[in-house]
Amino acid sequence: MHIGILGSGLIGGKLGTIFARAGHDVVFSYSRSQRKLKREAQGRARAGTPREAALNADALLLAVHWSRVDDVLKQAGDLSGKVIVTCSLPMTADDTKLVIAHTSSGAKALAKKVRSTCKWTECSAKPT
Repeated sequence: MHIGILGSGLIGGKLGTIFARAGHDVVFSYSRSQRKLKREAQGRARAGTPREAALNADALLLAVHWSRVDDVLKQAGDLSGKVIVTCSLPMTADDTKLVIAHTSSGAKALAKKVRSTCKWTECSAKPT
């Protein structure tokens, strides 16, 4: 399986390493440190841009702070038909409170953000 990692911090870096050790092809991307990306990229893994991570991915792991979601999605490009697994909580930049709560969810907000990156006729998800 080809897995793209969007966010190679503690969670993305660790899970991507586990996926690569299990025999999956992994592309690490979106890190503040290119050196860290290259360090993670061993065996069946390599470093790349978010667009490269998404291009041939069967699945994407979105593991960035909520405040970075828009930026990484923009860099990843068209995500039509991609399976996206996220561990990003919708928190404020200082992590003191939820940005989205009680009336919606981070998953719903993410689905809307992803749909906005592609044409409706190309998206597997329909607007609600």
